[in-house]
Amino acid sequence: MRTQPVDTVFFGGGTPSCVQPGLIAGILRTARDLFPFSDNAEISLEANPEDVTPAWIRTMSEAGVNRFSLGVQSFACAGTLGRRHTPQRAIDAVGELRAGGVTNLNLDLMFALPDQGPSELDRDLDELIALSPEHVSCYGLTLEPDTPLGRDYAAGRFRFPDDETWLKLYRTVQDRLEGAGYNQYEISNWARTGMECRHNLLIWEGADYLGIGPAAVSRWKRWRWTEPANPMEYRRLVEGCRWPQEGPSPWAAAADTVDDEGADLETLLTGTRLLRGFDLGRLHGRLLEDCICDLRTKGFLWQTGDRVGLTRPGLPVADSILAQLVDALRSSEESVR
Repeated sequence: MRTQPVDTVFFGGGTPSCVQPGLIAGILRTARDLFPFSDNAEISLEANPEDVTPAWIRTMSEAGVNRFSLGVQSFACAGTLGRRHTPQRAIDAVGELRAGGVTNLNLDLMFALPDQGPSELDRDLDELIALSPEHVSCYGLTLEPDTPLGRDYAAGRFRFPDDETWLKLYRTVQDRLEGAGYNQYEISNWARTGMECRHNLLIWEGADYLGIGPAAVSRWKRWRWTEPANPMEYRRLVEGCRWPQEGPSPWAAAADTVDDEGADLETLLTGTRLLRGFDLGRLHGRLLEDCICDLRTKGFLWQTGDRVGLTRPGLPVADSILAQLVDALRSSEESVR
């Protein structure tokens, strides 16, 4: 695999703040020994509010972490969501991060929570805006059946917002954050000017990335692979193993190559998430003009030259728009055949 400067690092996909801080520092030291790093590399780390302490912040900052993402989720309903921290603990954690010199902070928030309406969401947004993070990730809650919350819902202990209410809540998030000076640059992400998450932007724009750790996903040229999910199995396989010059890791649990159609589907999937859209020139196939024109006429899609993207009304129905674009791409390919 060709070595190139590392521009971003993201510790996430779980709760990395739960491990000993020295382990994170050790991983970064090893990474710098193995790879060249860009001078201004963005190094992000996700954290739970209950794990944040002044000593932890100092260790992480000295290790090179320069962007912190705090999983608040809700100031009012953290217990319902199975979170251990209290609303005050989340507020105190932000204060400790600021006191520790952190100047690039993301706060994660969820909406469409059990029994949540506009007034409850407004209270959550009031708290978040008062803390003035540089970046906000705000997601609608996705209910998974085989979870405690999913089982509680099946038993009738909670009600969740219907589609109409969900849309109102999403628009409330948009209006409140934009009114507070945040620019929406992706379906679920807002940032102060110049504070967008570079790591996620690179992935959404189709850059290659290397995932390290159990269940990590990687993309390199035409290869896509996933590491074994079991931590002990992953450790057993990687110890003493050398990485090949090209292609996926030799111990990948699942590996595949992507053809032109698969690459186009990825471009549509990630490109429609970004408000700045994507360039049609990235596609190997061709989108039917009738589909693009129809979506533009309905106000769901904008187009400037070869660049297209979702409009504000199109964002809440992004999944439906994506399905139509995929169908238009496939129809175009079939008509060429």
